Amino acid sequence: MEMGGLFVKTHFVKKPMQFSVRDVEVEAPESDEIVVAPRACGVCGFDVLTAKFLAEDWMGIGHEVTGEVAEVGTAVRNVAVGDRVVVENSTFCGLCVQCKRGNVVHCSSMNHYLSPGAFAERLKVKARAVYPLGDLDFCAGALAEPLTVAIDMVEAADIPLSGSVVVFGPGPIGLMICRLALLKGAARVYLTGHAHSEARWQAADTIGVTEKLYVDAPGFSLQEYFREHEPQGVDRVLVTSPPATVAEAVDICRFGGIIAYDGISFDASQQIVLDGNALHFKRLQLRGVHSVPNLGWPQALDLLGRRVIDPEVFISQTFPFAEVPEAVRFAADNRKDTVKVMVDFAL
Repeated sequence: MEMGGLFVKTHFVKKPMQFSVRDVEVEAPESDEIVVAPRACGVCGFDVLTAKFLAEDWMGIGHEVTGEVAEVGTAVRNVAVGDRVVVENSTFCGLCVQCKRGNVVHCSSMNHYLSPGAFAERLKVKARAVYPLGDLDFCAGALAEPLTVAIDMVEAADIPLSGSVVVFGPGPIGLMICRLALLKGAARVYLTGHAHSEARWQAADTIGVTEKLYVDAPGFSLQEYFREHEPQGVDRVLVTSPPATVAEAVDICRFGGIIAYDGISFDASQQIVLDGNALHFKRLQLRGVHSVPNLGWPQALDLLGRRVIDPEVFISQTFPFAEVPEAVRFAADNRKDTVKVMVDFAL
């Protein structure tokens, strides 16, 4: 069926936690574009932050998406109508100076969604922005996007064989990092966070973290704990919690250690106050990770397909497309019970 000029239902948000469904026109794809019919989309923590704090005006959300190709442009050869795909939320252009230098992660002209967001009945993207889903179901495949972030973090941290690793933050990406760190051969993987995230701590047990550390436990001190258990300091700290916690990472890292961080916030905790002398005299490396464009899609889908990263451990709730507002609110307000909230368009 010809999709050009079709008006489709699309979910929009505006702070603080306001929601609207609008009819948005999806025009016919240009020669190098395709139209995808989303089938599953995860609720990212950034979607919650957008709905709570960032959306000054109405904007679309959703970027952890899989679907079926509904229409293709005349020059498209890599996919066909009916193909099952995972959609990249951003794709390097391949043409700018940085791309031509082979430095695609610093692309200066990335291609983003050509539609407001993935919580929509149709999504228009460049044909090169999709990757075959393989045998994964749509919901499992939608975990690939956060998994690419976890892969990026683990590779940036250069985790040593038999090393000690601390992961700040038990969210889906932090949990995936723990699993990958163990897969990389880390001897000990510690996970820190607030005690209320019960479902996430249960997932941590399933993954097999060495120790769960509740930073809000009465009398608990992260520095004192590691002075006792890792007196030389830990090899690596990977931060998915707010940026302010990087200061604690500096405290517990060993001489010559590496800190990778990808945490964000939009309040006072976005400020990092560091002891510069400690950073200098301990010869630490602080590596910021921003996974845009996301890379590692083949690895992510392989890990999910082989259940090295088990989708059943991560997907804690599913909502239908009509209940996207409820899904986002649930992810925001029920941290005790959630690991990853998924929107399944088939429900």
